[in-house]
Amino acid sequence: MGFRPFLALSASAGSGKTFALSVRYLALLFRGEKPGNILAATFTNKAAAEMRERVLRSLRNPAADPAFLEALADQSGLEPSELLRRAPEVLRRFLASEPRIVTLDSFFVMVLRSSSLEIGLEPDFVTREGGAPGREEAFLAELDREGLLGVLVDLALQMERRRVGEMTGALEEWYRLDPLLPDFPGEGEAPEKLEREIDTLRSSLYRRLEKAAVSKTALANFAPQSVSRLFGRSVFDKLSLHEHRNYRKYLDKDPRIEVEYQELRLLLGRWARARESRVLTRLGELYGYYRNARIALAKGSGVLDFDDLAFFTYRLLHETIERDFLYFRLDSRFRHILLDEFQDTSTLQFLLLKPLIDEIFSGEGQGEFRSFFYVGDTKQSLYRFRGGVEELFDRVAEAYGIPVEDLATNYRSRRLLVEAVNGWFAEAMPGYRPQRPFASEEGYLKVREIEDPIPAAVEELERLLAAGISAEKVALLVQTNREGLRLQQECARRGIATILQTSSSLRHRPEVAALVRLARYCWRRQPLDAAAMEERTTQEEAKIPDWFAPHLPPVEILHRLIDESGYFREDPNLLKLLEFAAEFRDLPSFLEEFERSRISVAARTQRGAAILTVHGSKGLEFPYVIVLDRSTGESPERIPLIPRFDASLHIERIFYRISGRERFDDDYARILEERRNAAKKDRLNLLYVALTRAVEGLIVLRKATKSVFEPLPMEETERGSIAAVEGKEPLQESLSSAPVTLSAYGRQELPVDNEEETTEEGNDYRAILFGTALHYALEMMADFDPARLEEALSAMENRYGALLEKEEREEIARRLHRLLADGKFSMLLTGGRILREQPLAWRGRLYRLDLLIEKEEEWIVVDYKSSRKFAQKHRRQMAQYLTALQGLGKRRVRGVLLYLLEEGVEAEEIN
Repeated sequence: MGFRPFLALSASAGSGKTFALSVRYLALLFRGEKPGNILAATFTNKAAAEMRERVLRSLRNPAADPAFLEALADQSGLEPSELLRRAPEVLRRFLASEPRIVTLDSFFVMVLRSSSLEIGLEPDFVTREGGAPGREEAFLAELDREGLLGVLVDLALQMERRRVGEMTGALEEWYRLDPLLPDFPGEGEAPEKLEREIDTLRSSLYRRLEKAAVSKTALANFAPQSVSRLFGRSVFDKLSLHEHRNYRKYLDKDPRIEVEYQELRLLLGRWARARESRVLTRLGELYGYYRNARIALAKGSGVLDFDDLAFFTYRLLHETIERDFLYFRLDSRFRHILLDEFQDTSTLQFLLLKPLIDEIFSGEGQGEFRSFFYVGDTKQSLYRFRGGVEELFDRVAEAYGIPVEDLATNYRSRRLLVEAVNGWFAEAMPGYRPQRPFASEEGYLKVREIEDPIPAAVEELERLLAAGISAEKVALLVQTNREGLRLQQECARRGIATILQTSSSLRHRPEVAALVRLARYCWRRQPLDAAAMEERTTQEEAKIPDWFAPHLPPVEILHRLIDESGYFREDPNLLKLLEFAAEFRDLPSFLEEFERSRISVAARTQRGAAILTVHGSKGLEFPYVIVLDRSTGESPERIPLIPRFDASLHIERIFYRISGRERFDDDYARILEERRNAAKKDRLNLLYVALTRAVEGLIVLRKATKSVFEPLPMEETERGSIAAVEGKEPLQESLSSAPVTLSAYGRQELPVDNEEETTEEGNDYRAILFGTALHYALEMMADFDPARLEEALSAMENRYGALLEKEEREEIARRLHRLLADGKFSMLLTGGRILREQPLAWRGRLYRLDLLIEKEEEWIVVDYKSSRKFAQKHRRQMAQYLTALQGLGKRRVRGVLLYLLEEGVEAEEIN
């Protein structure tokens, strides 16, 4: 096929998307392009790490994968022998540069940080989910100063929103779409005036129908009533009363009945538009204050969420700076762009990238070598609710004249599974293109009709276990987080180990919330805070312990409360809570951050079958997959405002949702139909993702009625056979789950025999602080990507800046720069899965490894040190880590003490 500068790949499940991206990226390197001139962006840190790993692995050993080498030869235009000869030099250039293999969000952070002062934002900002605290309070304070709180209340009543949070939710959605918003029109007709006209016309029509002696039922539709009630009458389902059997025979007697009915329909349509106009005008007025409050809070606090990031980056790129100045600040001009998972790109994300894409196309035909490539699968677009627009995939191809090619071979799933998915979606999903199975093995397929998915799933899991399939080879996909929790509880009741990987937040777990509320009760002494714990422990009255003091570390307070009450002592969620609490020095800070935290729920054990939502399974694969139907019905959409986009991807109009409005407004009816079709496609996409995760075997549990699988022609069946699965076990399956004894609060250290050594180190406060800050910066380094170094240093400054001297902060930055440039460290990372701050339970003790690198044949433990002062202790500590890992008996292990010293990076290997 050869290298084509402009290309889009439609990559179905398991068709080799990462392979294609990596080949494309490497082909550019072998063609002489600098890594800094290539932007390769994806959506997740995991995907970016996988691509970087694939690139490094292929450069270090290009002959290891003949198929990859052949594809690379085709794309680069070089013979395989020439690729092998040039690989060391290309690897050297790659390691010596700052490659831009990043997530979209991290790229936007880099862009914004490069020129943030241009829009009044300090460059040391940090990004955090949820942003700075106090957004709602800042907005309400702004309204209060302007005397507009009454407007907010009145609007909430009009929109039937009962809580302030629901109103700010609508404003938050507008903020997320801010650059795309239309101008808000001024208020149109007054709804009150139209209501009087409607009531007059309704009364006239009522008298005519009464005079015509229609039935009581027919007359009741137009009896005295509010306009809202009249608007909702089903009689208006008919465009004309000639279509309605209760009225048609009376129309010849009085033709004015039909005339007034049509006039009434038109008035009701105008009334709906007048309500919409009033709501949008008032909401637009309030939105200006909301946006101002968000901007001021973000700039004042230096804390941005991802909506803030998009807002400021758009303003920077489209309204503030020239493109050449941007490239100057980035010290790079992107001549090549590769985008992954393009089907999940939002309109705003694309518009943020558009200036760079336009720059590439502006050089076409001028002899410059430039390229634009994207890959995705519209069948796997799941994030419309976050702004993802699958339609962009084809619209961008059309706008730029980019050819789209299919990757039609499925390299993941066995033959029966691929054929079944083809059969289910060929008719159900418009435009579906069947895949070819690469595997000749048939695999195992079962579709079973059930009443309750949860017990049925446990039965099927037990059957797989009885057939010799280990629990670690099985994933159970649920529709909601709540169903995941219920399934885990049922598995636990039956003695089956599971790992819960849903997106439920720890703070929503009742036992965790009760414990934190008790800690808050100790601090604030408000009885309501103690009620939850009293209820769960049958205590008549919670008491504040004698030992409690507000200055105690939060982790110590929580641990003592657990110890004294005996409350859920074995629950691993409480261990995760203690880990989170250890990051805080005072109780008020912990309580404030906990309320906004999104800590994932702990796995019930460290090995077992995986339980996760379908959304969470995207991009993953498992040997055996059990897909569960939904246990409860699906909630209807309740979004009050519906945007309609124009050809330029901006919002041309916003519709206000009013029940029944589609009877009177054709434009509104069309937008509703578009949303219904989009929702139907989204549900099909979700099913496609769920049914394409399995490698060896797929079990589908489908209800007879109200099933999520109803759109598919799916019948009960059982074909193929269950086969044992070969392959390595992931680390989480191997680590011991022995009971943990906490003997100290904060970072867990091994006991040492030399008391003098401990005392000397304990007294060196500056060294401890310096080492702690250095460790924290390393924790914040995403995948050791040099592009993320500034973010890590900013995070370190936010936490420790007030305690460190300027020279100490600068020294930490120098040491991190040297580490990232160190070739030996890069070699350690190559080809391995990076696990940071990895907990390791061994013989009743809990260790935390700075860095664990999991490779196919070995584990490498890396322990960072900022001084050789206690080298003997460091060696003993590493020996303990290695002994613990060797006890697992799975792979070869070795340790590396990595000294980040003032004079340079030194590595000491421990075997």
